[in-house]
Amino acid sequence: MNKQIVKAIALKDIKTTFSSKKIWIPMIILPAILCVALPALFSYFGLHSGFNSENANDLEKPINEFIKSFPNNHIRNTLTVLPTLAYKSVYFFLNSMTIPFFLMAAIINSMVTASNSFAGEKERNTLETLLFAPISIKELFVGKVVAAFIPSLIISYAAFLLNAIIVNAITYPYFKEVLFLNSTWLLLMLWVIPALVIFNIILNVLVSARVKSFQEAQQFGGMMVLPVVGLVISQASGLFFLSPLLLFLIGAGLLIANVFLLKLITKFNKRNVLFENQIH
Repeated sequence: MNKQIVKAIALKDIKTTFSSKKIWIPMIILPAILCVALPALFSYFGLHSGFNSENANDLEKPINEFIKSFPNNHIRNTLTVLPTLAYKSVYFFLNSMTIPFFLMAAIINSMVTASNSFAGEKERNTLETLLFAPISIKELFVGKVVAAFIPSLIISYAAFLLNAIIVNAITYPYFKEVLFLNSTWLLLMLWVIPALVIFNIILNVLVSARVKSFQEAQQFGGMMVLPVVGLVISQASGLFFLSPLLLFLIGAGLLIANVFLLKLITKFNKRNVLFENQIH
């Protein structure tokens, strides 16, 4: 595999992505809202407004029972000693409920860039030229995976950094603790998110190679959001929590799935098959 060809394909696709406002603006707005603005607003108003005392009394008992079942010892102990229901709600939200937001933003952003790969080439009438260029199908696929991976991961990490700075500036005077620097969050950002982004990109690139339009590719890729919705419900209901061990196992499972999906790319080793899928 020629690395220079892969690099050239990736750079071309990245340039195309950021030359289209309808692609890169939503990629920035979504994590800015989900991963930065929403946690910051919830933190500020939750800590400053608090809860009505009557409602607090009604909620105190079930919330305390909920806290007792929390698997993370540090978070459970911290929640137990926090003085008010407002403090407990904000602390729990930031440490648990924001995790699915980062997963959802990473999935949607990688889906947008990956769906634009082959289907986008067809809509721009550049696919025929690309398919008849002196490059292998493997180089073509890998280049497009890299092109979708880099901006998706950079935006995810930028959102995480901004979130950590802004939210900690709001909450540190109350919690006396720097949030988002524990094993759960480090495993999420450095292990699960990259593996998930690669998995989603490969899957969407394969789908994009089979469909004929950018919208079709996005519809298929949108199914990846459904497990994250289920994760939000499970976290909020206490059905199960994302512990460091579970995150490690999820990342390992995604890496195995990535190897399997990469092998599927070899099925597109005949240029004419890929051409017929897109043109006819």
